[in-house]
Amino acid sequence: MEGLERARRSGGWTRARRRDTFPSMSPRPAALPALLAVLALATVPGPLRTAAAQSTGGSGGNGGGTAESARSPAPPGVFFGPLTTEEAAPLQRLSLTPTTEGADLVGDGRFQAELWLGYANIFEQDSAATHDLFLDMERLATATGVRWGATDRVEIGARIAFETTGGGLLDGFVSGWHNHLGLGNGNREKYPFGVYEQTLRDGSGQARLDVPRRTMALEDVRLFAKWQAWKRADGGRLVSLLGTVRIPAQGDPAGERRADLGLTALGRASWTLWHLHGAVGGATARAAPSHGGMLRNGSVFADLAVERNLAPWVSGVAQLSVASPRLRGFADSELDGWPVNLVFGAAGRLGDGWRWDVSFQEDIPPNTPAVDFTLGIGIRKSW
Repeated sequence: MEGLERARRSGGWTRARRRDTFPSMSPRPAALPALLAVLALATVPGPLRTAAAQSTGGSGGNGGGTAESARSPAPPGVFFGPLTTEEAAPLQRLSLTPTTEGADLVGDGRFQAELWLGYANIFEQDSAATHDLFLDMERLATATGVRWGATDRVEIGARIAFETTGGGLLDGFVSGWHNHLGLGNGNREKYPFGVYEQTLRDGSGQARLDVPRRTMALEDVRLFAKWQAWKRADGGRLVSLLGTVRIPAQGDPAGERRADLGLTALGRASWTLWHLHGAVGGATARAAPSHGGMLRNGSVFADLAVERNLAPWVSGVAQLSVASPRLRGFADSELDGWPVNLVFGAAGRLGDGWRWDVSFQEDIPPNTPAVDFTLGIGIRKSW
């Protein structure tokens, strides 16, 4: 004891430093099957606890705060979802198709610029007494936009989208992919690869859809506003409302298209490593005279995404989207069935204010108007 006292007085006694502990973040594959993700989420006994909270900024990546006591729920951890996706099916795009986005806002006085590319392989061939449908093409969607935080609870923005269509460069790859998974190819093997066709005729032979090839053609302009309706004090729960006006810039020889209005409720629930993103909404479907009788008056849609944070800079995301059909009166699931898509991928950040996401989208089941195969990549910069 005397030796210890002498060591303390001479400065040789050093108090051991306490190291903060963080929850383990073992790497997981980014492509998480939706079912496994939901089951894994269900096994979480409650909000996970952590000794230090993580935080980040920007729309689609807000979270965090200061660490709370062990008796209080832990602040939400870092998140980057949901994945940016949009239905590329020509029959669905006769009216407004929603773009998946999160419930969070950019923040008062902040700007965010966005760019998203979606490359889809499309093949649908179906003939009956009521119709003759033939879609054989690939489509590149290029969407760019900007949003501004007018207040802490309101943001406004605009987006323009271009489309490029042509013959299928990935026809062989997609056919092999479907065969490998044991999925049907919808008579794909009966038609040559690399062909372009986008037509729909009714039982009398009248053209209802007839779209030529396009190269970086302006598809539509969208104006939108988002309002934060409710937010829990710690940021772990959030509900917003999104209003969208879509102004189509392209018609086709079968008839011009008209502007549509959409309203979507967005929500987020966050824990430390797990996050849920959801959306449900509806839109008008204003038919041109030549489309009268085959287009419904409106549509409804919903999305659910499960996100698991893997590291401070990346998350794995799996999500499911469903929408009502745009067409009616054909009694054929290829035309007026409910499209359902499974999407999985990763989202994260690169440096200060940069966000990115990559995704793969597959239709389930395959006998609906949904697109067979879509690859997406998005990037966002906020300041």
